[in-house]
Amino acid sequence: IILAGLIFGGLIYFLSLKSTTTAFENSRLTIKTTADYLLPLLTSTFLITVIVVGLATIVVILFISHKIAGPAYRFRKAAKEIASGDLSLDVRIRSKDQLQPIANDLNDMVKNLRVKISAVKEKVAQLSKAINKLGESQDKNLKNQLADAKRVMNELDKEISYFKL
Repeated sequence: IILAGLIFGGLIYFLSLKSTTTAFENSRLTIKTTADYLLPLLTSTFLITVIVVGLATIVVILFISHKIAGPAYRFRKAAKEIASGDLSLDVRIRSKDQLQPIANDLNDMVKNLRVKISAVKEKVAQLSKAINKLGESQDKNLKNQLADAKRVMNELDKEISYFKL
């Protein structure tokens, strides 16, 4: 903006150097080059334009940055919660924020993870019941194999319990 204003003002000043203007100043007829008459007007117009446009730019940039920085902070916080195993969260941001589609995708991902992990937990519970039923057998070899299966199943259950649904 500053560069454009300087170029525009410089061109007008340069192009008006070869013309003269007459005007009455303090009841006197004054003859000057048009450039000398325009210079104060160009300078004040340039300064006012730079100030107004600069302030408007600052306001717009602050407004837009809050619509991006806020959701980005929320996504970072949600990613840390997901990394800690908490799948009970729901990422909520203002409906008019720029990154709303990403929030929706993140919520869909977490929802799908919850469904899949719930299914795995259910299968672990079914497997545990089946192992416990087989444990009632009197065969020593089978009991040893079942003990190993129980140990692995308990480890699996411990790992899957990491996630909070």
